Formats: sequence, structure tokens, C-alpha cells
Amino acid sequence: MSERDTGSGRTGGGEDLEARAENAKSGVATLVCALGLVIALGSAVATIFVGVGVDVISGGAIGVGLGILGYFLGAGRLGVATIVVSILAMFAGLLVNQVIPGVGGDDRELPAREPGSSEG
Repeated sequence: MSERDTGSGRTGGGEDLEARAENAKSGVATLVCALGLVIALGSAVATIFVGVGVDVISGGAIGVGLGILGYFLGAGRLGVATIVVSILAMFAGLLVNQVIPGVGGDDRELPAREPGSSEG
């Protein structure tokens, strides 16, 4: 036995490996949550400034999914924050599309000539 092993009766190699695995897992969880935040907020900002309405739902859904994954990987508060911010970004994008004229699609405007009419 070496001098290092005699104090507590354990080698320390297994615990060091477990600590490294836990650190890697929490690092991946933080990275996943940060990516979800960037995607959700990026899609909301693009909706507000550029006016692309469909992308905010896709970006928010990806953000929610990555927040859930990050939560289950161990980033508890950051995962919940990612989910909440992603949902708020979706609602903000939907609000912008419905309230501000010209930002959303033009599907609510009436056509110049009603389809199926006899006027020509």
C-alpha cells in the first residue's frame, strides 16, 4: 500500500472519476440551456425587428425542448428559466404578429375581387 492509501482506506480514483463525470454533465446541461435561450430570444428578436412570424414558434419550441433537456441533465434553475423565457418569447412573437399591422402575414386582407362572384 502506498502512503496515500492508508489514511482513509480508499484510493480516490473512483470518486475523482465520478466528480469529473458530474462536472461534465452539468457543463453540458448549462450549454444546452444557454443554446435554448439563444435560439428562443433570437427568434423573438427576429420577429420583432424583421417581421418573420412563423420562426418565433419554432424557435420557442426548440428553446422549451432544450430547457427540458437541460433540466433533466441537472441545470435546475437554468432549465426552468430557459423554459419560461422561451414561452414568453413565443407569446411576444405572437403578440407582435397580431397587434402590429404589416408584421404578420397578409392572410387577413380581402381580395380585390371575391372568388366565385359574377363580377368581372
